[in-house]
Amino acid sequence: MIQVLEMKQNNTLYIYALIVLSICLGTIEVLFNLQGKEVSESTQSIWSVVFFLLSILWAYYDADRRDFEKPFDFGLLVYVFWPIAFPWYLVKTRGAEGVLVALGFVSIWLGPWIAGLLAYVVFERKRLNPKKNNNLYTVQWTKDYNAC
Repeated sequence: MIQVLEMKQNNTLYIYALIVLSICLGTIEVLFNLQGKEVSESTQSIWSVVFFLLSILWAYYDADRRDFEKPFDFGLLVYVFWPIAFPWYLVKTRGAEGVLVALGFVSIWLGPWIAGLLAYVVFERKRLNPKKNNNLYTVQWTKDYNAC
Protein backbone atom coordinates (compact mmCIF):
# COMPACT_ATOMS: atom_id res chain seq x y z
CA MET A 1 0.00 0.00 0.00
CA ILE A 2 2.77 2.43 0.92
CA GLN A 3 4.70 1.56 -2.24
CA VAL A 4 1.66 2.36 -4.41
CA LEU A 5 1.25 5.73 -2.69
CA GLU A 6 4.94 6.50 -3.22
CA MET A 7 4.62 5.74 -6.93
CA LYS A 8 1.62 8.04 -7.26
CA GLN A 9 3.50 10.79 -5.44
CA ASN A 10 6.57 10.29 -7.63
CA ASN A 11 4.42 10.44 -10.74
CA THR A 12 2.93 13.83 -9.89
CA LEU A 13 6.22 15.07 -8.47
CA TYR A 14 7.83 14.76 -11.91
CA ILE A 15 5.03 16.75 -13.53
CA TYR A 16 5.26 19.49 -10.89
CA ALA A 17 9.05 19.60 -11.25
CA LEU A 18 8.73 19.98 -15.02
CA ILE A 19 6.19 22.79 -14.71
CA VAL A 20 8.20 24.67 -12.06
CA LEU A 21 11.45 24.32 -14.02
CA SER A 22 9.71 25.44 -17.20
CA ILE A 23 8.32 28.54 -15.48
CA CYS A 24 11.73 29.33 -13.97
CA LEU A 25 13.54 28.97 -17.29
CA GLY A 26 10.82 30.97 -19.04
CA THR A 27 11.28 33.79 -16.53
CA ILE A 28 15.04 33.71 -17.08
CA GLU A 29 14.53 33.75 -20.85
CA VAL A 30 12.22 36.75 -20.64
CA LEU A 31 14.51 38.70 -18.30
CA PHE A 32 17.56 38.02 -20.44
CA ASN A 33 15.78 38.92 -23.67
CA LEU A 34 14.46 42.16 -22.20
CA GLN A 35 18.09 43.09 -21.49
CA GLY A 36 19.12 42.16 -25.03
CA LYS A 37 21.02 39.04 -23.92
CA GLU A 38 20.57 35.38 -24.76
CA VAL A 39 20.44 32.35 -22.50
CA SER A 40 23.53 30.22 -23.08
CA GLU A 41 23.51 27.09 -25.19
CA SER A 42 24.60 25.02 -22.21
CA THR A 43 21.56 26.17 -20.22
CA GLN A 44 19.29 25.18 -23.10
CA SER A 45 21.03 21.81 -23.34
CA ILE A 46 20.69 21.18 -19.62
CA TRP A 47 16.98 22.04 -19.81
CA SER A 48 16.50 19.56 -22.67
CA VAL A 49 18.28 16.76 -20.81
CA VAL A 50 16.41 17.43 -17.56
CA PHE A 51 13.10 17.60 -19.43
CA PHE A 52 13.68 14.31 -21.21
CA LEU A 53 14.84 12.53 -18.06
CA LEU A 54 11.92 13.75 -15.96
CA SER A 55 9.40 12.92 -18.68
CA ILE A 56 10.89 9.43 -19.03
CA LEU A 57 10.72 8.89 -15.27
CA TRP A 58 7.13 10.11 -15.32
CA ALA A 59 6.27 7.64 -18.10
CA TYR A 60 8.01 4.81 -16.23
CA TYR A 61 6.03 5.38 -13.02
CA ASP A 62 2.86 6.13 -14.94
CA ALA A 63 3.15 2.76 -16.65
CA ASP A 64 3.38 1.10 -13.23
CA ARG A 65 0.37 3.03 -12.00
CA ARG A 66 -1.72 2.08 -15.04
CA ASP A 67 -0.62 -1.57 -14.97
CA PHE A 68 0.81 -1.19 -18.46
CA GLU A 69 2.77 -4.23 -19.59
CA LYS A 70 6.11 -2.64 -20.28
CA PRO A 71 9.13 -4.44 -21.66
CA PHE A 72 12.22 -4.96 -19.52
CA ASP A 73 14.06 -2.05 -21.12
CA PHE A 74 11.08 0.33 -21.31
CA GLY A 75 13.03 3.26 -19.82
CA LEU A 76 15.88 2.83 -22.29
CA LEU A 77 13.52 2.52 -25.24
CA VAL A 78 11.65 5.67 -24.28
CA TYR A 79 14.98 7.47 -23.78
CA VAL A 80 16.50 6.43 -27.10
CA PHE A 81 13.35 6.73 -29.18
CA TRP A 82 11.63 9.52 -27.23
CA PRO A 83 9.98 11.32 -30.19
CA ILE A 84 8.30 8.06 -31.22
CA ALA A 85 8.03 5.98 -28.05
CA PHE A 86 6.73 8.67 -25.68
CA PRO A 87 3.73 9.74 -27.80
CA TRP A 88 3.08 6.07 -28.63
CA TYR A 89 2.95 5.24 -24.92
CA LEU A 90 0.60 8.14 -24.24
CA VAL A 91 -1.78 7.19 -27.04
CA LYS A 92 -1.60 3.49 -26.12
CA THR A 93 -2.53 4.16 -22.48
CA ARG A 94 -4.94 7.07 -22.95
CA GLY A 95 -6.33 6.84 -26.47
CA ALA A 96 -7.06 10.16 -28.18
CA GLU A 97 -6.50 12.00 -24.90
CA GLY A 98 -2.86 10.89 -25.14
CA VAL A 99 -2.33 13.26 -28.06
CA LEU A 100 -3.40 16.16 -25.84
CA VAL A 101 -1.10 14.97 -23.06
CA ALA A 102 1.78 14.76 -25.55
CA LEU A 103 1.04 18.30 -26.71
CA GLY A 104 1.05 19.37 -23.07
CA PHE A 105 4.51 17.91 -22.58
CA VAL A 106 5.76 19.59 -25.75
CA SER A 107 4.34 22.92 -24.57
CA ILE A 108 6.11 22.52 -21.22
CA TRP A 109 9.34 21.85 -23.11
CA LEU A 110 8.97 24.72 -25.61
CA GLY A 111 7.22 27.15 -23.25
CA PRO A 112 10.38 28.90 -22.01
CA TRP A 113 11.66 29.35 -25.54
CA ILE A 114 8.33 30.76 -26.75
CA ALA A 115 8.15 33.14 -23.78
CA GLY A 116 11.67 34.37 -24.52
CA LEU A 117 10.85 34.75 -28.20
CA LEU A 118 7.77 36.83 -27.44
CA ALA A 119 9.75 39.03 -25.05
CA TYR A 120 12.44 39.47 -27.70
CA VAL A 121 9.92 40.46 -30.37
CA VAL A 122 8.22 42.97 -28.06
CA PHE A 123 11.59 44.36 -26.90
CA GLU A 124 12.96 44.69 -30.43
CA ARG A 125 9.78 46.35 -31.66
CA LYS A 126 10.00 48.97 -28.93
CA ARG A 127 13.74 49.44 -29.43
CA LEU A 128 13.52 49.78 -33.22
CA ASN A 129 10.45 51.97 -33.23
CA PRO A 130 10.06 54.08 -30.11
CA LYS A 131 7.21 56.13 -31.68
CA LYS A 132 4.93 53.06 -31.39
CA ASN A 133 4.53 52.73 -35.13
CA ASN A 134 3.30 49.24 -35.90
CA ASN A 135 5.46 48.84 -39.02
CA LEU A 136 8.75 47.19 -38.03
CA TYR A 137 10.41 48.14 -41.32
CA THR A 138 9.82 51.90 -41.07
CA VAL A 139 12.98 52.63 -39.10
CA GLN A 140 15.23 50.59 -41.41
CA TRP A 141 13.67 52.05 -44.56
CA THR A 142 13.97 55.66 -43.39
CA LYS A 143 17.60 55.12 -42.45
CA ASP A 144 18.33 53.70 -45.92
CA TYR A 145 16.32 56.44 -47.62
CA ASN A 146 18.12 59.21 -45.76
CA ALA A 147 21.50 57.68 -46.55
CA CYS A 148 20.95 58.19 -50.30
